[in-house]
Amino acid sequence: MAVMRPEARSVAHVDRRRPGLAVLVALLAAAPYAVCLALPYYVNGVHQRPAGETIYAYDLGAMWPYDTPLGGVVGFVAVVGVPTAPFVSGGVAMWSLFMVWAWRRELTLREVALYVVAAAIGVATIAWLATPMANELLTWFWD
Repeated sequence: MAVMRPEARSVAHVDRRRPGLAVLVALLAAAPYAVCLALPYYVNGVHQRPAGETIYAYDLGAMWPYDTPLGGVVGFVAVVGVPTAPFVSGGVAMWSLFMVWAWRRELTLREVALYVVAAAIGVATIAWLATPMANELLTWFWD
């Protein structure tokens, strides 16, 4: 029986650092809020309503982009993306911070910056949920 030296073994090295992917996933997690809630709010002029008028006077389903041929896709993205976005954003933020910690000696400054940006986008997406505007838009959407 032959014993091989450790350096003679063929070990495939897999580099799991993908900071660009972390930023992309963080942006995709924030996209349902931007495209399905905030964009119709501003594009349709709901933000310019009179002070005493409630947001519930506006039917979201009759507004752009929900009244276009892509309205079904936008609605599906909203129904699936809005509830899952906080979980994905939190996961991206935690994963990015973990990767910076685990690879701290081998990461370049660019990779660290991308991971920090991904973590910041994830935390900002979750923090946005605590704003009064988010509460109003989410209640308007789910109503």
